[in-house]
Amino acid sequence: MYPGLALAKALQKARENLEILYIGTSAGLESALVPQAGLEFKAVEARGLPRKPSFKALATLLSAGVGTLESANILRQFKPDVVVGMGAYVSLPVVGAAVLRQIPTVIHEQNAVPGLVNRVLGKVATAVAVSYPDMGSYFPTNKRIKFTGNPIREEILLANRREAMKTFHVGKSRKVLLIFGGSRGAKMINDAVVEAYDGWRHENGLQIIHATGKINHESTIEAIEKVKSAGDELIYNAYPYIEDMGAAYAVADLGVCRSGATTVAEITARGLPSVLIPYPYATDNHQEKNSRQLEELGAARILLDRDLSGKSLFEVVKSLIFDRSKLAKMAESSKTFGRPDAAEALAALVIETAEITTT
Repeated sequence: MYPGLALAKALQKARENLEILYIGTSAGLESALVPQAGLEFKAVEARGLPRKPSFKALATLLSAGVGTLESANILRQFKPDVVVGMGAYVSLPVVGAAVLRQIPTVIHEQNAVPGLVNRVLGKVATAVAVSYPDMGSYFPTNKRIKFTGNPIREEILLANRREAMKTFHVGKSRKVLLIFGGSRGAKMINDAVVEAYDGWRHENGLQIIHATGKINHESTIEAIEKVKSAGDELIYNAYPYIEDMGAAYAVADLGVCRSGATTVAEITARGLPSVLIPYPYATDNHQEKNSRQLEELGAARILLDRDLSGKSLFEVVKSLIFDRSKLAKMAESSKTFGRPDAAEALAALVIETAEITTT
């Protein structure tokens, strides 16, 4: 959703009097957040694609048929010049309906390995945008493929370190370690932080900003309180959720996080060095594959979930957080990979696709 909203804003800047319609599901976050962003929203029926034959697979096929008919009706009324699929399962009926109606289509893949929906749509879309270089082997050889990067929210790029230091009450002499596990948090990471706390407690030059996730916030706080002592010199702050991630990135010297597509796009656009802990159950292990390219560039260290513990987390952070030279090299490599202009690049491809096929 967030890359889609970033694309919408870039399109609006590129073309005046542009009409944009966002199609999603009524159950998704987009049903509330897209209208809040000032965009028109329509909902259609859609479900995730199963990977094995089952009764659920049959229900999904029926759902896809209903969603395609609903999408075709919406497109007939809206009459778009181009339809963009951002990779979620709702893209299948919408882009499918556009292909049936001979409307130009662009699909965007956020990860290093395309998801099942984009593998299907990549065969019929007019153009394909990817977030990692050298992804041509996943799509037909005659397909137009463009490396655009993954669009990120404007507020992520505009955050200012000085203001962010005020937001999080950070002292000038302290290094900031930002730890988060995605919007819902990650219990494994939270548990490792609790275990590692004893090693950090006397670090008077360190401040930790920890987004625990709402579900595990209370239990994490309780666990930290049990290991805290009056003489601790570390500053540790836990939040259930960080609303202003742009500020969090701006103030951080090192990030510890999962390696989902949006996270990778955001930290590299900001040039943030990181310790990446790929979610081990991601489809096709795409989170680990997302992180490997950053590791190869020297922008990140990888700590696999199976190796994650308080000791391993403490050791990898200790090897980096107070080493200015290492952090500077990692930050430069992170910036090299980052695409802060991804939204504009994708918008240009969308406009070009619409104009080529309508002239």
